[in-house]
Amino acid sequence: MNLRAARATFRVLALAVLIATLLAACGGHDGPPWAGPATSPADTAAPSSVDDQSGEARQTASRFLAALVDRDFDGLWRMLTDDAQARWGSKDAFRVFLERKLGSYDISYELGDPQSSSQSGPIAVPVTLDLGDSAGHSSGPPLVLAAQGNSFAVDDAGPLGARGPLIGSPAAVRPELDVPILIYHHMSPDLPADPQLASISVTTSALDDQLGWLAANGYTSITVAELYNAFYYDLPLPAKPVILVFDDAYGATIATITGAVEHPTYLTWDQIKEMSDSGEEFVSHSVTHGNLAAMSRDDLRKELGDSRQTLEDKLGRPMQFFVYPYGEPFVNGSDAARQLVLDVLHETGYLGALTTSSGPPYISVQKADAPYQLHRIPVSGGEALPRFVAALTAPQ
Repeated sequence: MNLRAARATFRVLALAVLIATLLAACGGHDGPPWAGPATSPADTAAPSSVDDQSGEARQTASRFLAALVDRDFDGLWRMLTDDAQARWGSKDAFRVFLERKLGSYDISYELGDPQSSSQSGPIAVPVTLDLGDSAGHSSGPPLVLAAQGNSFAVDDAGPLGARGPLIGSPAAVRPELDVPILIYHHMSPDLPADPQLASISVTTSALDDQLGWLAANGYTSITVAELYNAFYYDLPLPAKPVILVFDDAYGATIATITGAVEHPTYLTWDQIKEMSDSGEEFVSHSVTHGNLAAMSRDDLRKELGDSRQTLEDKLGRPMQFFVYPYGEPFVNGSDAARQLVLDVLHETGYLGALTTSSGPPYISVQKADAPYQLHRIPVSGGEALPRFVAALTAPQ
């Protein structure tokens, strides 16, 4: 893609599409299966009519989930596509992950209406899991089916897959993971004239160089949900994972200020829903982007709780992770302010949060025993590529 020729015509949604394309080049991790064909149309033949597709898709989803309820892990493995099996690495890794995630929950489920953007593309089947009185209901990414012969196979396990939500109150099985989390704030064709805005803006050409370096050096982009699934359920991760979080902007993981949605220069709810359905990960970034360190408990409940509830209502999936505006209260906040924010995060239902790493040197090792204080590495405006590389590769 010729970024320089396209810069003058970038708009909000076009920029989101650009980043998604660049991320696909950044190691890939194959992308979310529901966002595009899992296999070549020449290799598969789906049922002929839309009604036939929908009916067969529901039957396949029902068989898969029935095997899940029965803990028939061999049957579940056989129903996965070859691509899905390759992403898991081995049947044992798949089984161990599900055993840890399911625990002893007595599971039942409800299926939504199958959805597909084209007759030959993958079919997404919304799933709601009932985990019993202790854990309630859980949804998440849809179950994704790919055509295989005259039937379908499962290309992504949806709420029980790599990007699915955490269930219950899991104990960590991997105490720490080396996963750099990069912060991006604003992007533009050129650095703004305002020095303060320029300090947190990254040009599109710099972003292209940075993602190109990540791809050339074997990095693979993952989501925040995948990191936590690795902490608690031993989800296999790529050899060199990296998370890209775009605060107040657009990218792999989007930290969303709910009070800014529909405002000029920000996303609309329709755009957010479309991007979420296409595989972009959205996390909460408060309602107003205020300084949490200076807020009362009641104000914190509104900032954290209202943002989470709004995103869940609009996107139809759990909102379990939070990004602190300005990194506060973990940059300049008092110990009392930090404890208060941590208490309210827990009260309002969040299971993890991302702060900002002071540096250099920056911290890329994430610790499971501090789930509300994962470290992000800021990408500054005008930052030369060698400095970007040094922030990622400095000894911990």
